[in-house]
Amino acid sequence: MKQDKVLLTILVLSLAAAVFTLYQRFEIEKPYYRVELVADYEKYKQLGDDMGMDMEKVLRDLKASGATSVAIKEETIEKLRADGHISVMNLWELMEQDLLRNPLNETAEQIRGSGLDPSGTVVIFAADASTYDRIRGPLSNKGRAFHDWSKDGVYAMTVAGRYEDLKDLTVVFDYDKFEMARRLGLNIAVRPNNYYGITPGYIEDLFESFGDYPVTSMIFDGKQVLGYPDQLETTARRIKDTGIVLGPIETWMQLKHIEQLGLDGLVQLADFQAARVFSLNEAEANKVSPREVMDRWFRAVDERNARLVYLNPKVEETKSPEENFDTNRKYIKEFAGLISGRGFELGPVVPMKAYNIGLLRLMVLTAGMMAGFLIFIDELIKIRRTYIYGLFLLGMAGCFAFGLVMPFIADKVFALGAAIVFPTLAMVYVLKFCKRAMENKDKKDWKSIVGSSVSLLLKASLISLVGAAYVASMLSSTSYLLEMDIFRGVKFAHIIPLMLFTAAYFVIIGYQREKHRDIEGELKSLFDTPLMVKYALLLGIVAVAGYLYLGRTGHTAGAPILGFEAQLRTFMEQTLLARPRTKEFLVAHPALIIMAAAAMIRYGEYIFPLGLAAAIGQISMVNSFSHLRTLLHISFYRTVYGLGFGILLGVIGILMLNSAINLYTSRRRI
Repeated sequence: MKQDKVLLTILVLSLAAAVFTLYQRFEIEKPYYRVELVADYEKYKQLGDDMGMDMEKVLRDLKASGATSVAIKEETIEKLRADGHISVMNLWELMEQDLLRNPLNETAEQIRGSGLDPSGTVVIFAADASTYDRIRGPLSNKGRAFHDWSKDGVYAMTVAGRYEDLKDLTVVFDYDKFEMARRLGLNIAVRPNNYYGITPGYIEDLFESFGDYPVTSMIFDGKQVLGYPDQLETTARRIKDTGIVLGPIETWMQLKHIEQLGLDGLVQLADFQAARVFSLNEAEANKVSPREVMDRWFRAVDERNARLVYLNPKVEETKSPEENFDTNRKYIKEFAGLISGRGFELGPVVPMKAYNIGLLRLMVLTAGMMAGFLIFIDELIKIRRTYIYGLFLLGMAGCFAFGLVMPFIADKVFALGAAIVFPTLAMVYVLKFCKRAMENKDKKDWKSIVGSSVSLLLKASLISLVGAAYVASMLSSTSYLLEMDIFRGVKFAHIIPLMLFTAAYFVIIGYQREKHRDIEGELKSLFDTPLMVKYALLLGIVAVAGYLYLGRTGHTAGAPILGFEAQLRTFMEQTLLARPRTKEFLVAHPALIIMAAAAMIRYGEYIFPLGLAAAIGQISMVNSFSHLRTLLHISFYRTVYGLGFGILLGVIGILMLNSAINLYTSRRRI
């Protein structure tokens, strides 16, 4: 593949910019190694109550197992009532009561005679002055008509609404829980709620209260973030002032985060002072064993960049509360040991710094993608140099205009281009090698065949990894690393290179080319081939393989993972520095090695099917770096392991091929 020097120079300079960008991204990711294990206070309190164990003892045991933080939600009116802190009733219920003579009478009579709507007013009596002091301010700031009737040691308030509608209204944090966490040496993940009409003063007071305790993270409860829609800037400013880390919660599909109104805007306003949260809800946890729950925690941290692991207790109905608690402690401890052995540190998360490459650098990187595309075109269709350079300038002008007009999608489009161009270019290189090998009449020994095949895989992989460098650098902004934004077009990046490989195969090698004068004749001969049973079976195998291939791309497909494969994945995840992708080391890389060997011993009919399988590996390597939430060094190790295991299996495949040929030859001689 003798290349145009101008295009090659552009490619090399652009690649240098990509490598520099990856270095900057690596430096940004480097401090992101701390993991918080956050135990849900209320869920573990329920388990503690079932055991008859006080909450302080529960939290102490969880901390000893590895938990670093406790998640505390705001108290609702119903929770305060159930805990005996307040009495609540609708005004119409109060008006029906025949109250006994006691100090409550005078206040109650005032409320009854106030003229408030009996069907639209809730009356709240606080049990003591401490509770009154805690809830008065928050209730008055909830954006509802509020009146304080308290006097002479009777603490009474009215709020507009019906109890049925207000019982789940969050009122205040229980700072006794905060005090308990601080006393035990646990950090706190606060879970505030939002309400319509929230005031800046309320947000300011809330953060002032947090300042007295070890609050390290904030995971919003409900469908809105604190301050939505009008006070997001107040919340963001206080987030930055206090250093509290925001926690977007990953969806069950492991794609982006659950929708909470205002979250994306708040994270941006807070300069991406955030860390991804993994939380396995009760419904999902009930489908798997406690060990599998732990495996999912590990996978979320190690592969998907989650740094806040939300620990809901896994409760099995067949076990006693004590057994369930001991099981949860066991797997929390084992999980803490696994991630500590992986180099992570248990403690408050250190978020990544905000980072964006900007339009100018994006254009420099895009120039390399454009040069690679034109090299691909030139390999298939020889074009005059002046036309090539004209196409380059025209393409870059179009890309620059596109970047100005649609900046929020331009980087994704250019990254998709790189994800398509370079794996395809790698397979063009492989096809040209195979063509030369079949035309070479010199007989090679098997040692030479093995060496050349392995060398071909490594060279092709280097070409594909150039594409990986472009994708990972073009999409290196913090919004991608936190998966506030995602790379779209994954399925296109998997399908289009296979289509281009098929076209390249017919241009470079063709179908029975020695019998035909042009591609048109080759295609006509191919389509006229009778459909034999063996071809039908082959098409069936291809269809199943295609379903599995496409079904395992992205996050929304339903292609199954076999039990043995799941066990193998878990073993590799927890044993190796990174789990290699199965389709790479088990199928694609061995296929490329065997494909090269087949070409060198002139078994040309196997090149196309083996080439399709081999192309999947080249695509997959680039796709590994398209998982932007995964740290760079994890994707690198994954690729290296995939190549190492793939080479081993490919060499074994060549040796088996040699044995089969020798056996067949010896039998023919008999």
